[in-house]
Amino acid sequence: MDIHLNDSDISQMPELLRTSFLDWLPQYLKTNTLQPEVAVRQQSSKPETSPTQLTLDLALASQTSEEKADNSHVKLTQLFDAGITKRGMPVRVRLKRDLAQKLGRNYINSLEISIKGTILYDGQDFDKPSPLAEKVNGSSANGWEYIEVKKNDQWICLNELREIWRKTND
Repeated sequence: MDIHLNDSDISQMPELLRTSFLDWLPQYLKTNTLQPEVAVRQQSSKPETSPTQLTLDLALASQTSEEKADNSHVKLTQLFDAGITKRGMPVRVRLKRDLAQKLGRNYINSLEISIKGTILYDGQDFDKPSPLAEKVNGSSANGWEYIEVKKNDQWICLNELREIWRKTND
């Protein structure tokens, strides 16, 4: 996410917000190892009259080095926003062997992609697959491997859809 603020934008902020922002920014830049890109530049060729523009790349600031390295923390809404998943697509969660034997089935069915791109299960909205797979199975599970989406009449593991997303978003 990029936020562009110039002198005019900052001066038009309510005083409390402006003060808080100007106090927060230097502290944030000092305490975070992954700092946002901060560029201060003139907007026009007349430096004496043009406002200074501050550009913050907060997407960079919000990622850990592990996330940057392998995009392992892809969210379901990112697949949705990219058009890889769509509202109403059927979803199923594979059960671990012991639980599948106990319940006499291999999957929890009747789930679907929500209007927000998440998966609703047991009254809870999930934007990450592993917490959903864990909730269904009662113990930790890799949701990218345990959750499948029906796309073009075929069940596809979320991991395959994540790989499609990664190829277009590297």
